[in-house]
Amino acid sequence: MNEFKIFLTRVLSICLITAIPCTILLALYFVTAPRIAEYHEIKLKKSVLDIFNIPYHTEEKQFFSLKLKKVDKKDVRNVFKKSITVETITGQYNGQTEEGKKVKELFMYYKDEKLQGIGFIATRLGYGFNKAADISLFICVSPDLETVKGIEVLDHAETPGLGGRMTEDKFKKQFVGKKLKPKISIVRGKERVGSNEVHAITGASYTSKGIENIINEAMEIFWQRMEADKR
Repeated sequence: MNEFKIFLTRVLSICLITAIPCTILLALYFVTAPRIAEYHEIKLKKSVLDIFNIPYHTEEKQFFSLKLKKVDKKDVRNVFKKSITVETITGQYNGQTEEGKKVKELFMYYKDEKLQGIGFIATRLGYGFNKAADISLFICVSPDLETVKGIEVLDHAETPGLGGRMTEDKFKKQFVGKKLKPKISIVRGKERVGSNEVHAITGASYTSKGIENIINEAMEIFWQRMEADKR
């Protein structure tokens, strides 16, 4: 009988020890999940507006000697809703529909009833330090569907200071105006680049090659989908 009590006490102790951290983690998840979702929502909408040069309200705040810009989330949502047309299409993309097909969103901006560009999200596993985490890009093309209007990095877990430099404006701005046909090419060791070439990130060959693959593969699927819609 005493042995049973000892056994039961140990089992209950283990369950209690396990339950406490699990409860804390679950509580943290429910507290942080809405904020994380909001962060990604605003980041995407802000990236779309930035690429199309559509202004939105920001507030400048002083933090000691630093000047920080705070985005007006409500205004970002309102401007995005008024300015951007979002179209959902089916095809070989991320996210499954009920019919087993994949779905994707196209973000289009019209000015004076004239299309200024089309953007979409492309996501693939990373290539650098963390190959288990996704790289997510927002790719925007001009109405000719062959010229880059801009790219934005939505999410990544590449090595800071190396592959993580993909978020720097110096790297991203290289893509603006580049031709996507036959393929975009990220090159090393060249002083001058062609109409479909950009300079690689120094010290991050795998990440650079990965971004090249993500863009080229995403554009092939995009063109196939656009051709299918014309039929």
